[in-house]
Amino acid sequence: MLSSHRTPVGDLDAVATGRLTAASVARIASAERSRRLLMFRAIAAAEPEAAADDSPLPPVAEAFDVLAQAERFCPEAVLAVLSHPPVGVWTVSALRHLQDGGTAGHQPPSWHLLGYAHALAGAAALRSGLPGVLRVPATAGTVTLPTVGHAVFPDGPAGCDVALLHVTGRETATLSLGDQRLLIRPGDERPRARTSRAVWLPPRRLAWSTGTGTGTAPDLLLEDTDPYRDFRSPHAARAPLPDDEADRWRDLFRDAADVLLRRHPHAARMVSLMLRAVVPLPAMPRFRTASASYSEAVGSALISLPHDGVDLAVTLVHEARHSALNGLDHQVRLVEPPEPGQREALFYAPWRMDARPLWGILHGAYAFTGVAEFWRTERAALRGPAAGLAHFEYAVLRDALTEVLTALPTRHGITEWGRRFVRHLVEQTAPWRHDVVPDEPSSLARTELADLRATWRMRHLTARPPACARLAERWLDGAAAEEAAAPRSVMRDTPLFHWPEPRGELRRVRLAEGPSALRAAPPPAARPLSYDRDPALLAVDRLLVSGEAADARHAYGTLLAEDPDRPAAWVGLGLALEAAGQGPASRALLRRPEVVRAVALAVRARTGSAPDPEGLSRWLGRVPGLCASGDHG
Repeated sequence: MLSSHRTPVGDLDAVATGRLTAASVARIASAERSRRLLMFRAIAAAEPEAAADDSPLPPVAEAFDVLAQAERFCPEAVLAVLSHPPVGVWTVSALRHLQDGGTAGHQPPSWHLLGYAHALAGAAALRSGLPGVLRVPATAGTVTLPTVGHAVFPDGPAGCDVALLHVTGRETATLSLGDQRLLIRPGDERPRARTSRAVWLPPRRLAWSTGTGTGTAPDLLLEDTDPYRDFRSPHAARAPLPDDEADRWRDLFRDAADVLLRRHPHAARMVSLMLRAVVPLPAMPRFRTASASYSEAVGSALISLPHDGVDLAVTLVHEARHSALNGLDHQVRLVEPPEPGQREALFYAPWRMDARPLWGILHGAYAFTGVAEFWRTERAALRGPAAGLAHFEYAVLRDALTEVLTALPTRHGITEWGRRFVRHLVEQTAPWRHDVVPDEPSSLARTELADLRATWRMRHLTARPPACARLAERWLDGAAAEEAAAPRSVMRDTPLFHWPEPRGELRRVRLAEGPSALRAAPPPAARPLSYDRDPALLAVDRLLVSGEAADARHAYGTLLAEDPDRPAAWVGLGLALEAAGQGPASRALLRRPEVVRAVALAVRARTGSAPDPEGLSRWLGRVPGLCASGDHG
């Protein structure tokens, strides 16, 4: 069942340029299959030492044998099962559990966790037509056969149990749980009830409306039942989607497919070739769609219910690129891992508020190159406020990518193949610098990037306390700033915050709905949500983004005079001062905000009262070298 693999240089180039071929994707899929089989074998080998002896299921090795037999019947059936993204999540979860010694009291119990192997074997037997009787796990009266469907036995036991799957042919099987029996037909897309109230439910699918140029694109699974669909919390108990929400997903995907196929053929091809499953997550507020991928779940995308079809289309492009790069990384090393005992270097990424390792920077640069390319096209296709918003998204990402891609090839740890990969991204994005973006979205994009960088520094960097204390003394003594020394900043052990700033959402609201939408008093449920934002601070943010910079400047200053330990207010004041042309003060606040805050707190510690925010910022802005420092930036 295992194969040797060779990756042509052309596959690396195809992934890097976003121009995948069916052959390159087939090689990625084949390597993923072998990778999962190796992990499967490791699980089977480790099970006898760690698993409980009283398991009601056969050993994992027997499930492996069933897969081998099914492959002789129908190799495509086994490949489809092993390529199911949750299989990768399960293998990691199972191996970790076995390496921990099969921890007693584990939920679900060890035998049930390992029993997923038998569910995979059952699915392969059904898809291939391998006849036989298999024991498969059941949870609270539900039996899931990955990629095939799931059965619900309302009168089944509440906990973990075992069901019998009797495969009689490629299209027919009987599933029994206790005294309840159910006839299932894997190829039937309609729910089919049999004895009692038990029901067989086929997988939900998202169908492409037309082909992608080389035939009809395969459906995506709307994966809402597999116990390992969410890599963040494997085997978490979460109910399948209600029917009306599943219908909403189908409508949104139809709209997204239409956008991709009409205006983004290369992206549509990548999505159709790389993604196998969409795992639905609960809806998020507008402009805050959540999505995620996992290196061991190539082909899967976790996505919150999107706002509209364009929102879903761009998210699919983003996650398809992550999957492609994850698959390539399992074959070609683009970034060297840190040496044993060496602390991994972390960097700023304009699209994230956490500090990212080099591999994360490369991943983000690749995924957001595809997103920027999407918005570059959309801004010409859309009209009105939607076009302005597309211009903004494009301008933010274009300038962010220019910054990141300039530094990436020189970072320690990137390999020769990694530099080749990055060269393709640089070549693709180089012509973008000549693109014209209208004034308002261009200005807001520059402000957004300044806000993101300053906020990241405030959260992740801390200025050396002794140096800041000396600056506070000089400020209080009335000494000249030109004779002071700029402190260095270092990474914090623990960041100050986690959530993004609401100002980014407010800029998008301004473009989508106009400045008046920000000036009006928002109703309690209005978007954007403020996380745990101080209402007084959020009100000032709304003033700033709506264009009332002078009023925002005064209001930020008042808040900071009351309490200088408001990191977001310092950055907001910097943006307001920049709008007012206050060069030295705004530069200090936007380039070294962590220093301004630290000195202000040192002043308060010595005097019992906060310093004048603008006066301190203006003084620090004249400290030689302070605003030119590029440490950790």
